This record gives sequence, C-alpha cells and structure tokens, in this order.
Amino acid sequence: MNLTPTQVKEWIQFFQNEIPNHVTDTRWQHILRVAFYAKELALIHGYEDPEKAYLAGLCHDTTKQKKMKVHQSLFTEYHLTTDGIPFQALHAYSAPLFLKKNYNFYDEEIQSAIQNHTLGNPNPSLLDQILYAADFLGSDYCHRKMELEDWFQKTKENLDFGIFMKAFQTITFLMEKKEIIHPHTFFTYNQSLLSLKEI
Repeated sequence: MNLTPTQVKEWIQFFQNEIPNHVTDTRWQHILRVAFYAKELALIHGYEDPEKAYLAGLCHDTTKQKKMKVHQSLFTEYHLTTDGIPFQALHAYSAPLFLKKNYNFYDEEIQSAIQNHTLGNPNPSLLDQILYAADFLGSDYCHRKMELEDWFQKTKENLDFGIFMKAFQTITFLMEKKEIIHPHTFFTYNQSLLSLKEI
C-alpha cells in the first residue's frame, strides 16, 4: 500500500490520538520530538513527503513499552524470526506488525524505517536514515544536552552526522552496560563515519 497525501494526513490525526494510549507521557513526548525532527530533516534532505516522515516518527515507538509476550505473539503470528535481535530492539520489529494487526495500517517504506530505527541498516533508504537520525535528536539524551541545537544544525547540513551520533551513542551506551551490539549498528557507525571523513 502506498499512502496518498490525504491518507497520510488522516493517519497522522488518528495516531496523534491513539498512540498515547500505548505509551507513557514521557515516551509520548519523545515520540513527538522524533516526529518533529523527522519532518524537518525530510524537508531539508529532499525526502518527497515530509508529512510521511512525521507519520513514521509518530509510529516508531508504538510497542516500546509492551511486555515481551506482546512482541512474541506478533512474531509468531507473522512468522518473523528475530534471532540475534537484542531485546532493546524488539519493539522496532513488533511495532509495524502491531499497527497492521490492530489498525490495518501498513506502508512498506514506513515499516522499513521503523524496523531499522534502532539497529541501523546496511542498505538504508532515505526515510530509514531520516528516522534513525531523528530518533537520536529526539532522545532524552539529546533533550538534556546543551549541544542539541548544534547537533541539529550539523544534521541539517549533513544527515550522516546525526546517523553517526546515534550509532556512536548507542554503541557507547551498550558497551558501558556490557550488552551485545548488533553488527548493523557497527556497520552504520563505520559507514556514517567514512562519509563524514570524505568531506
């Protein structure tokens, strides 16, 4: 299903009312920030439908605070294998399935962006990259930092900066906690850093 601009607007209105039923207020504030940054980055970096980027941001953390049994039930129903996916990233894979099952909402591009917003992706679409960077800028980590405006400006100038910062911060956080780091995250870190060094 390719969403028309009218459908995108209708889904935005719907999910602005519905998503808060599934997350805490703190998580909802994060979601709104990510949606804002996704739209802003889409406008700057030439993504064809900034409102669709906003919609992806609205939906990206729908199942973030769901119990494990909800994730597992969706993976079983849709025959999705998540071997090797860290617990922290399961919501990225269950959210598109949850949206499809409960609201009959599905868009291939948005599904990809949501699915890849946590671990990264070796072959990302533009929307994948936008949501990944927006998730960093909208994070509680950034929200508390004085450098946020500078990081946002640098990501507007070069999307790879925001992608690098997200991968760097994720790897640093997981290493401090002695958690497993998925290969996609290392790949995303390396690719974005290489792109930045080429400038």
